Amino acid sequence: MNPPPPSPGLSLWLAPHRPLFLAAGLWALLAMLAWQQWGAHLGPAWAAALPPRLGTPGLWHAHEMVFGFGGASVAAYFLTAVTSWTDRPPLQGRALAALLAVWLAARAVMLQAHALPPALVLAPGAIYFAAVAGRLLRDIAQARAWAKLGFPALVLAMGAVDAALVWTALSGQTGLADRLALAGVLLFALKVAYVAGAMIPAFTANALRQRGADTDTAPPVDRPGLRRAGLALQIAALACVALADRPGLDGPLLLAAAAVQALRLCGWRSLAIRGQGLLVMMHLTFGLLVLGLAAVGLGRLWPASWPLRDALHLLSIGAMGGMVLSVASRAAARRVGGALQAGRALPTAHALVCAAAVLRAGASQAALPLADPYSLAAALWCGAWLLFLIVFVPTTVGPVLRPVFSGSKA
Repeated sequence: MNPPPPSPGLSLWLAPHRPLFLAAGLWALLAMLAWQQWGAHLGPAWAAALPPRLGTPGLWHAHEMVFGFGGASVAAYFLTAVTSWTDRPPLQGRALAALLAVWLAARAVMLQAHALPPALVLAPGAIYFAAVAGRLLRDIAQARAWAKLGFPALVLAMGAVDAALVWTALSGQTGLADRLALAGVLLFALKVAYVAGAMIPAFTANALRQRGADTDTAPPVDRPGLRRAGLALQIAALACVALADRPGLDGPLLLAAAAVQALRLCGWRSLAIRGQGLLVMMHLTFGLLVLGLAAVGLGRLWPASWPLRDALHLLSIGAMGGMVLSVASRAAARRVGGALQAGRALPTAHALVCAAAVLRAGASQAALPLADPYSLAAALWCGAWLLFLIVFVPTTVGPVLRPVFSGSKA
């Protein structure tokens, strides 16, 4: 006799991607509303509290997008995928609820960061990233899956940059804090290059096999030399930004990384997967990574022609937000005959993210015929995540369908 299905409340805690992608989606929406002060009309108390500050309102916004929204999504993906890499049971139940509680505590203290002791502001974020990395390390070590050690290292690096950013912002070192915020975006861009750079050619090859593409369509090719070169250039640029304010060094490195990643993308048969919504989303995201690396490189070298605060949104909204939405959408997609089906809402949400990235990156350009491109970009972003949540929330009920991020192989 089959056991009864879990209740909706318990179903949420069966796999890490469920509560953590839900948290990421909600925070993508709520943090943007706070940043845009869309609740200020509710009364003087709300108006005085908005936007929140981490030294400055801009640093709070950057921190919460990278380490709040981004931190939840990184854990959602890695803690779910590690079960496939290691055959270890997933983090679930009370332990998963405790991890989410720490993440929520980090968001709560950041809302009042200017009024709390620095140690209290730092502690929840440090505990959160250490807990995620510790769980990954435990599973990887027990399965001896040493090739995956880079993932907990990336999480620890996020925790270190998070702590450094918070400390420098609270101590009034605004210039250094701004550079660390950029380092956080570049760190997430490294994740996009590594994870999406592995997923896209593999998923594209499988989709072409399942579709029975004609023999004239060559399979996607990912040259190991280009992969290593692109990652090395991004790591070098990240180190230059984090450790020394030398735009003359990191700018060319970012432009070179963009060129290498563009060469990789050219080999992935992007035009052959038209109509495959989930794959198109990932290909477009990688394209925004290429554009974002180039834009930030140009912004570092010639800030007068393209302000860095604008250019980096191709990376933060486009590559980072697009990557989170692309991966989370795979968990939210319908399964038809073992294949993942995007439907209409998820590709539409991704299109809104792409539009928001391009609009925000060009917001200061006089050629834009818009009165307030900043608010419009924020509205597009919020609309995207509202669409995602409408599709994702029903999938948090019932048994977990595995593999979470892919369909059946051809």
